[in-house]
Amino acid sequence: MRNKRAVMGESILMIYRIVLVTVIALVVIGISAVYYDFYIDVRDAEAIAMTREVVDCVSPAGIIDLNKFAENENNFLEACGFDSSELNRFYVSVEVFDSTGEEIKKLEQGDSGAIWIKELFEGSGGVENIKKYRPGSFGGEYSVLVKGDNIKKRIKVEVLVNHEF
Repeated sequence: MRNKRAVMGESILMIYRIVLVTVIALVVIGISAVYYDFYIDVRDAEAIAMTREVVDCVSPAGIIDLNKFAENENNFLEACGFDSSELNRFYVSVEVFDSTGEEIKKLEQGDSGAIWIKELFEGSGGVENIKKYRPGSFGGEYSVLVKGDNIKKRIKVEVLVNHEF
């Protein structure tokens, strides 16, 4: 027959071993969580979405009405229905060019302080090291018609997102 006292002592030691293994596992997981940090940057996606919405607002159906923004050129995004409390995170520039490439009108709003950062990163070759701090940016050119004019024009839209929530 087996000695019941020896079996009981063995199970008490097993409890200590389980607690010790659990503590070691928690320490390893805690240390690895400190060193393996992740960062998800969605500023580029925000810039693309904002560009699409600005183009749809400024030139719905591909037709731009320059008189619509005559009185509030510096607050044209609020005229488009954007929330003014969110706009301090963005810089939006809309330039309207005629067929010869001459600028007809320029609308801009937001924090233009991020422009020098964008220019700095575009000019430097070592962007990979500091890409985390680069503002999200997106820009594009779109063909439009000016209301009351049948000559094709183009607009250049640029959006910068300079920080997160």
